[in-house]
Amino acid sequence: MKHLFFGLQPRERYMALAALAVAAFLWATSAWGRARDGWAGWQSLEGEAATQVMWLNKKAEIRAAAESAVKGLDAGRGYDATRLVEEALSAAKDAGLNPTTESPKTQKSGKFAVHTLQLSCRRADLASVVRFYQSISPRAPYIAVNTLSLQADRGNSGTVTMVVTLSSLELIAPVK
Repeated sequence: MKHLFFGLQPRERYMALAALAVAAFLWATSAWGRARDGWAGWQSLEGEAATQVMWLNKKAEIRAAAESAVKGLDAGRGYDATRLVEEALSAAKDAGLNPTTESPKTQKSGKFAVHTLQLSCRRADLASVVRFYQSISPRAPYIAVNTLSLQADRGNSGTVTMVVTLSSLELIAPVK
């Protein structure tokens, strides 16, 4: 290799050294980017681990709060998926809305089942949306509004399209 390099004209040597310098610069910047990304990933993992340790340290406090919250629930007052749809539709009709729904989704965990329903209303006036929200609110904690989004209707001033996600809590097994 040395013999090949020194066999070149001086101008060719400078060009070869310049090409080598450019290649070394590109490799170094790429290596620096990878090292910086690795460091950022490491810092992110450290932050997540610290957060998890904090939550694990609060385990007894969280468990006590959950037990006291469960004691306040009545076994007969929860809403299954059918009653959730029924309550949501009746609240929407009472508020003067014309709702459409998707079928509810259910997640079961231990003594509880959480049913989630998405309800949407097109061309709703804001007063009706407020009446709907006020009629659903007293049913807490058994029915809760997870998300409520409003989008103004084009060409129809004063009306909105409402999409709301409701969740209901059903107590499957009695609380001891």
